[in-house]
Amino acid sequence: MICTFLLLCGCPKSDAQRQTPSARRQSESAAAAAGRLETEGGKVAANKEDRLAEEKTGDILQKKSESENQPLESTSASTTSEVENNTAEEPMEKPRDLGPPLVDHPETLTKLHPIYPVWIDKNNKQVVIMGEICQTNVPLEMFACLRGTKEHESIVAVPVEAYIVHTALLAMGAKAGKPVQFMPKYAPATGSEIDITVRWKNKKGEVQTARAQDWVREMRTRKALDQPWIFGGSGFWKDESTGKEYYQAEGGDFICVANFPSAMLDLPIESSESNADLLFQAFTERIPPRGTAVTLILKPKSEHRSSKP
Repeated sequence: MICTFLLLCGCPKSDAQRQTPSARRQSESAAAAAGRLETEGGKVAANKEDRLAEEKTGDILQKKSESENQPLESTSASTTSEVENNTAEEPMEKPRDLGPPLVDHPETLTKLHPIYPVWIDKNNKQVVIMGEICQTNVPLEMFACLRGTKEHESIVAVPVEAYIVHTALLAMGAKAGKPVQFMPKYAPATGSEIDITVRWKNKKGEVQTARAQDWVREMRTRKALDQPWIFGGSGFWKDESTGKEYYQAEGGDFICVANFPSAMLDLPIESSESNADLLFQAFTERIPPRGTAVTLILKPKSEHRSSKP
């Protein structure tokens, strides 16, 4: 099953690590995440429909692997802890049809979920996601968020669950590190660098390609973002009243340009989430109109970025 690849790194986060830089962000992420990725006794609970969907997904992957006579990739148990049956408690409603992914050989992709538009490309070791433009002229905290979460401060919204993409990145060789820390002092996110490419069609139907960084403008220099995204891997927070745990990135902190301990992908530089101190904005003239379907291609790089002492 694809979910056997979901090996979330490290020990449970301390209270200081779980805290977002502001109480507003913490409560916002908690509310949005509730009812999504829920665990009991270290195992993620799922309803019958979700379990059947995941079993079907696992069957697809296994058949694909057997047909190619290649084993599916896994990650080292010595550096990660396994979370089984990692499915959402209530699936998202079916997203609108965003069309086929704009990749060179779509027939080689393996779909990871019967509803959500997310695939792995085993030949090129990359993850493919469909989304759409939600903003073109705003200050940014995210490059991409999960649909229905942070669209007011993101360029792209993707109708997927974060845990599926986390799983897929691990399966494609990425190594989850640690999210950003603010206590006792700032330490950037660590983990594999993830190259992100965006593809879309212009008004003439011609496929266009750009680096995701080229859509993000640094406010002071007015130049495109020059930093990579790092697979910090988010973490869990616990509802103390119930003892249940939630995967923090399901609150919307998916591909971030402001630092959050809940981010799945983050920048390796200090970047405030305070509205007055935001560092980045949408590079308006480079971004297609709102509602445009886009393909995100996430490709792990071989090196693993660690914090500097």
